[in-house]
Amino acid sequence: VGQLSSTDEQRTEVFVNPYTGKIIGERISDKTLIGMILELHYALLAGETGTIIVGIAALLMCILSITGLVLWPGWRKLIAGFKIKLDAHPQRANFDIHKVAGIITVVFLFFTGFTGFCWNFYSFTEPIIYAVTFTPKPAELVSKLIPGKSTLKLTEQLKIADAALPGAVTKSIYFPGKPEDALQIRMKLPQDSSDYGNSNVYLDQYSGEVLRVDNGLKMPLGSRVLNSFTPLHYGTFGGLPTRILYVFVGLAPLILFLTGFLMYLYRYWTKPSRRDSAMELSQKL
Repeated sequence: VGQLSSTDEQRTEVFVNPYTGKIIGERISDKTLIGMILELHYALLAGETGTIIVGIAALLMCILSITGLVLWPGWRKLIAGFKIKLDAHPQRANFDIHKVAGIITVVFLFFTGFTGFCWNFYSFTEPIIYAVTFTPKPAELVSKLIPGKSTLKLTEQLKIADAALPGAVTKSIYFPGKPEDALQIRMKLPQDSSDYGNSNVYLDQYSGEVLRVDNGLKMPLGSRVLNSFTPLHYGTFGGLPTRILYVFVGLAPLILFLTGFLMYLYRYWTKPSRRDSAMELSQKL
């Protein structure tokens, strides 16, 4: 499967027979069900504005995770912090569900929110992560334009990449968007925990010269932090068990929102308003 982006940022998926090279189908990925759900997830189907809104919401989820952890009643009595009394008053049962769902998922929700925030504001957060980890940001790589020479064949580029990173398997290829851009080949080493691979080989698209090799097992700290975003956000760091766990983690924000909203309503209903108090006082006078 190949993905092509047009000038209006519309992505087209092209399905190619790997043995014959024949195109067997294509579709606009943004118009598929999965594509629309993905865009709804990170941008609310609202473009750049939606991306900013979701990024801010992700940051707020991080803040709520921290404040919720501080307010968790289990710090005073551990058993009470994990106990749900479903046979108690609905207000108490609702509170118990909120506190238990929150403490079980708080770590996962924090990292999900943090990685989502960093992705949606990547141009802002990437240099900060490199700075706080004291990691030099990798230099931009360029291909040397050779007049009259076309780009090297892809099969030859892949052979060079395989030789540059022995034992790695090619997972995806990022073709240059500009004549001076480098060809990026994403690869997976057997020891890589990520299904997508954390290693990259960058080649000059004309000469095939190896411009840089990023071994996913020998990355500097800043790059390792950035590479950890995908498994932390998707829940793939622990294989199938954590993927299943993340299904329930994904439901946690809805549960916490509903129970938190009910907690607010309970307090609102049981607390006399200032207006009512003022009216009672005036009647007594």
